[in-house]
Formats: sequence, structure tokens, C-alpha cells
Amino acid sequence: MLVGDKVKLIGTTQHGKNRVREQGDIWEVIRLNPSVSFKTKAPGPFMLLQATEGISMRWVSTVNDDNFSVEVIDE
Repeated sequence: MLVGDKVKLIGTTQHGKNRVREQGDIWEVIRLNPSVSFKTKAPGPFMLLQATEGISMRWVSTVNDDNFSVEVIDE
């Protein structure tokens, strides 16, 4: 994944499915970091995503996120 890539979030838990339903499934990668400053079981690296519709942002692990799987999409 690279900054500027468009990705599709797929909820794998109820929490993830609710976020996708509420905030949309198409997001843009705006930052990549090896770690994050909050506690998580997910390994890094992490990508900061911004919803393409609205102002929502979230960190998602590129490897094994607790709530989402991610697919890069072509637009």
C-alpha cells in the first residue's frame, strides 16, 4: 500500500461492519507508520485512512487488523 492508494474496507467483526455501514467502504491512504500511539494487538505497519465521503479517519493495520480486511482498488 502506498500513500494515495484507494482501498476498500471490509468489516470482519461486528464493530468493523458497523463502521463500514456508518462511514462507507472506500477510503484513501493518507499516511503510513510503523507503529501507533494507542494500545492494539494488531502488528504494524499501520495506515491512516480517510473516508472518501465525509471526514472520518482511522488507523488500520496493513497486516492483521482486529476489525477489518483491506483491498487496494483501481479507480
